[in-house]
Amino acid sequence: MQDPTWSGTVPGIQLPGVLLPPRVGSDLLYTPASAGPLTVTPSLAITEAFNDNIFQNNANKLSDFITQFTPGLTLQMQHPGFRLTAGYNFTAEIYAQHSELDNAANRQNLVASVSYEVSPRVTLSLTEALYYSRDSNAASTSGVSSGRQGAWGNVFAPALSVQATPRMTWRLFGAYTLERYSGPASRDSNVYRVGTGLDYAVTPRLSATAGYDFGYLDIDREPVTLDHALRVGGTYRITPILTATVTAGPSILMTDRATTLTPVVSARLAREMSWGAVSVFYDRGVGTTGGFGGPSANQTFGGIIVLPTLLRGLTIDFSPRYSMSSTESAARAQSDIKTLTLNLSARYQVARYIAIVGSYTFLQQRGSGNATLANGNTPATGVDQNQINVGLQFGYPINFN
Repeated sequence: MQDPTWSGTVPGIQLPGVLLPPRVGSDLLYTPASAGPLTVTPSLAITEAFNDNIFQNNANKLSDFITQFTPGLTLQMQHPGFRLTAGYNFTAEIYAQHSELDNAANRQNLVASVSYEVSPRVTLSLTEALYYSRDSNAASTSGVSSGRQGAWGNVFAPALSVQATPRMTWRLFGAYTLERYSGPASRDSNVYRVGTGLDYAVTPRLSATAGYDFGYLDIDREPVTLDHALRVGGTYRITPILTATVTAGPSILMTDRATTLTPVVSARLAREMSWGAVSVFYDRGVGTTGGFGGPSANQTFGGIIVLPTLLRGLTIDFSPRYSMSSTESAARAQSDIKTLTLNLSARYQVARYIAIVGSYTFLQQRGSGNATLANGNTPATGVDQNQINVGLQFGYPINFN
């Protein structure tokens, strides 16, 4: 989708400790500007890709050209006090040399965000983000690759916002993050989070924040982990186009094997430019290490640069992300993994319903640890992968008034 907040963060709301998988490839959930209360847009992308490491394993580094077909459908609804944006697509792939990897749905994406103003002071919101990919890093919220295997990632996040006073807002939020892997030795996980917080407008430019969130981590073949986190911080509008947000505090991590104390941090800086927008973020929290398990302390540095005005009809975005995942001492499977993902994508609208789309994605991963998966990958398995994708997308918005 064209809103950059769909990449790397939960769209529409900010939830402590919750990230989406890194952007990989072109964004083919095409949503043109809505021209009415209801817009439905069917689309089809036909692309050709080159992948120089199709198994995400440097010890078995094989390349191939891949023909891809991606049908999709997006829905936009907007009425006074109500807004819904949703999209789904899947990608069928035909490999030039490795035909055994051909599949009608090697990737699937479903993203939805809805908000409803119950009253001028009460707002409900809900986010749903589902990812499936044979490139496991594209569905892992930590961005860690556990090799080529089917990987499902899902984030379901409801939230409630109440304007208690003209200056004070009370928030209640939750999130359920699911990860599933096809490899029998990979560690599936369920992470449940719930929290509350208060925002207070100190001045028109400064607001203070205090909150508490609780996490319940259920990871396959790992001890159940409880995470209690206290956060304080605030948001400051440095200039009309530059905003900074920082929250931090202690997190108490409890298992039947140990209790540890670790810091949690969330920091974001966003600036609007005449030529686009720039945002950077840093998150440190407790989560998983993809298919290698956890619980782990995850640190993520990232950002996005969006250039929509360089040339009429052309949109370019660049989203770098660097993550460091280190399992806690209570974890049975130990790993320490560093992952760099760089994604550059472009879209050029050559006609009203036709666009040229292209992307380049670079993945580099290094690590250590004692976990071993059924596909032979370990945390020490090196991954260097380059993917290039170019093609055409056809989209026809249908407006209902």
